[in-house]
Amino acid sequence: MRHTRSGGGLFPHPENRELFTRLLRQVVDDYYRWHARCAEAAAPALIAPADEAVARHTAGPAGDMDAVEGLVRELSERLAHRATPVPSPLYLAHMTPDIPVAASLAYLCAMLYNPNNVTPETAPVTTELEHEVSEDLCRLIGYQPGTGWAHLSSGGSSANFEAMWIARNLRSVPAAAAAHPATADLVSGRSALVLANMPVPQVLDLVEALSARGLLPEVARLAAEQRREANTSGTLLLARNAHYTWDRCADLLGLGPADVEKTELTPTHRVDVSALGRRVRALLANGRPILAVVAMCGSSGEGAVDDLDAILRLRADCERRFGASFYVHVDAAFGGYCRSLWLRPDGTMAPFEDRPLHGSGARMKPEVHAAFQALPLADSVTVDPHKSGHSPYPGGSLVFRDRRAVSLVARESMYFGQGDGSRIPFGPHTLEGGRPGAAAAAVWAAHRQIGLHSQGYGRLLGGCVATAQSLHKRFSVAGRTGPTATYGVDSEVISCFAPDLNILNLSVGPQESESRRVGGGAFGRLALDSIVAEAADEPLTSLYVSGNSLTGRPLPGGMERVLRLCTMKELGPAALDVVERQLRAAVSRSVAKVGTDGVAARPVSVPASAKEWK
Repeated sequence: MRHTRSGGGLFPHPENRELFTRLLRQVVDDYYRWHARCAEAAAPALIAPADEAVARHTAGPAGDMDAVEGLVRELSERLAHRATPVPSPLYLAHMTPDIPVAASLAYLCAMLYNPNNVTPETAPVTTELEHEVSEDLCRLIGYQPGTGWAHLSSGGSSANFEAMWIARNLRSVPAAAAAHPATADLVSGRSALVLANMPVPQVLDLVEALSARGLLPEVARLAAEQRREANTSGTLLLARNAHYTWDRCADLLGLGPADVEKTELTPTHRVDVSALGRRVRALLANGRPILAVVAMCGSSGEGAVDDLDAILRLRADCERRFGASFYVHVDAAFGGYCRSLWLRPDGTMAPFEDRPLHGSGARMKPEVHAAFQALPLADSVTVDPHKSGHSPYPGGSLVFRDRRAVSLVARESMYFGQGDGSRIPFGPHTLEGGRPGAAAAAVWAAHRQIGLHSQGYGRLLGGCVATAQSLHKRFSVAGRTGPTATYGVDSEVISCFAPDLNILNLSVGPQESESRRVGGGAFGRLALDSIVAEAADEPLTSLYVSGNSLTGRPLPGGMERVLRLCTMKELGPAALDVVERQLRAAVSRSVAKVGTDGVAARPVSVPASAKEWK
């Protein structure tokens, strides 16, 4: 296996052990010196009673510190023995990356000081780091840091919920302004349809005007009352392969089944923009408010990148035809960092070129490039540093094109300050309260060690994409080398479609058999069960993959259970050979259990163990 720039200390490989240990020791020494200075700076008359109180509450058997040592050793040993082997080249299951040296040490360093980024009063250093990360993320997406804004979150789910919370509040402001006698003049002459679907920039201009009159709180309260009376916030339009937490998001916002519509997919599992357009125009023609249209930029199951450019053209067409618009949010929790594949060091995006990128071997699709190029026109974007940003958990984020949007959810605290007023404070303007400063320090360090450009994250993620593309070629119909007959049953593993990013879906079943089409879901489940069982028995030497259910497949119920490979590292030819062999063997075992006619087949030639390939 070949890691990007391993010699440069990107990840904690064996050659970095001495440096990692030395820096960690320095971090601990600095922390203890800081702790001592905090105590010594206080007057002895004040510190002594506190020391005595602490001593009374912490006094115990003489072996207390021995117990501490025992606890830590037990935890470390359990983790070292049973933790999922994410660094292994055979780990292709989930979006869990290697953590760079700088990010790991930054997280540990900040964690000792226990900063809470809810306010600079408790975290002056890490809130400053998060503001720098906010500007980083704006530039990554293509927003202007001076007008855009971003913040970290616990993950993509909370970020997506917050985006829809704000979209809902924005959508209801114009109608409330029209109903308020002191603000009706600001929206005079607009129809109910236009009031329900005003373009987002116009709504934000209205919010600013309401704030200037000092009436924003009143109008916001009226908007909330109107939402409750109407018992709807509009229609939320999603793709059928949207992450499962979107259903939770809709439920938390009080959206009923009739308020959420899921659009059909193309054969490559992108949203069908033609079908989306027909539905959007029908809603507008009937005067129905549209809460938001959500596009995927790296769907969790398939890594699919929706045609964002076409969705934005659809919005522009609706504005011309109806004078009505809709909020566009992009769920790029997984794929957002891939925009760096084309980012120059100055933050501009390079044009599409049909050639391998930056030595990684990845050949990107022109429509994927077009989607990332259109990203700056979306109203908000979810990006998770703890996925493709190679940062530790928790590290999600939400990025806004226009920072004025967060004013609709701002709440002032009665017991802590808001900063000096030069920057938007995180606590009052975000969904989550307590916010770990250690996560901000880790993301900040990862950005600076790797670099948000084509030779940094672009090179790193390009290697991940190239690995998925290499596996696709090995398992494509054109690239297959023939069936596997290890268990006396010919079987095949076929890549369902060329990946947009670094997630691959594989269909499994008997070779050239009608039962593959009819029972493919069962074969997929059995193959996954076989792989998972072997990994449980031999965790350090086994292959790890996950599963996915593809909709719209030619199977009963329109759904097929497939194997899902998430390639969060770059693999060389030797590692790819091992992955291919283990996958084909696992599929052979699963097909043998069912048989081509649904009857268990008897193995005729079983390899001693998958270890013979390791």
